Amino acid sequence: MNELKATLRDLEQRYLLFKQQQFTFVAALDHTRENAHDKTKPVSTLSQVQNYLDHYCNNSTDKRILIMFLDLCKDLSDFCSQLEDINPKACSPDDRLEKCKLLLSCNNDMSHIRAKYPHDEVNHLSCDESKHHYGAVISILPVALDLLREGIGVIESAQYEAARNNRYAQCNKKEEPPEKRCSSIQTVPIQRDDCENKYMQWKASNKLKSKPLKSKCPWVPPGKTNGL
Repeated sequence: MNELKATLRDLEQRYLLFKQQQFTFVAALDHTRENAHDKTKPVSTLSQVQNYLDHYCNNSTDKRILIMFLDLCKDLSDFCSQLEDINPKACSPDDRLEKCKLLLSCNNDMSHIRAKYPHDEVNHLSCDESKHHYGAVISILPVALDLLREGIGVIESAQYEAARNNRYAQCNKKEEPPEKRCSSIQTVPIQRDDCENKYMQWKASNKLKSKPLKSKCPWVPPGKTNGL
C-alpha cells in the first residue's frame, strides 16, 4: 500500500506541473481546433484531443503540452487498473475506481464533468464560452485524482478491517471452550493400597500419641523413703 501511495503522489506532482501550464494547454486546443475547423464543438472526449495532436498540431509547444496531458490521463488509467487488481471485488457500477476508469476511457463523453470546489481550474478560464468548450477537458484530471484518492482510502479501510477480523478469529481459535478444557485434564488414578498404607500409618501415629504416660513417684529428699 505504501508503494501505491507513493505512485499516487508522483501522479499528483505531475498534475500540479501540468496545472501551472493550463493556459498553454487551452491555447494548444484553440490552435488545433481552428486547424481542424472544429471551433463550434466543445472538447468532450480524449480521443478528440488525440486526433488534434495526430493531425492538426503544427508547433512543438502545442505538441508538448498535449502529449503531457494525454500521457498523464493514460498513467492515471493504468494506475486505476492496478488498484482494481488489488481489490477486484470493489469493481461495481457505483465504485470509485470503476467511475475513474470510465472517465478516463478514450471515447467517454466527459462534457458534463466539472471540477468543483476546492478545485479552481474552471474558474481560471477566461469567459463562459471558454468554460463551455474546455470546462470538461480541464476538469477530468482533478476529478480522476479525487476518485483515486477515495478508492485507495476504501481499499485501505477494507484491508484493515480484514486484518482485524483475522486477528479476532485467531484469538478465538486459541481459546478452548470450557468443556474442552475440562475433558483435556488427565485424572491420575488413586491406588487403593497406597491409601490403606497411609491410613494405617496415621492410625499408628495417633495411638502412640494417646498412650498414657507412666506416673512418676514424687520427689523424696535424700535419706528418706516413701511412706516413712
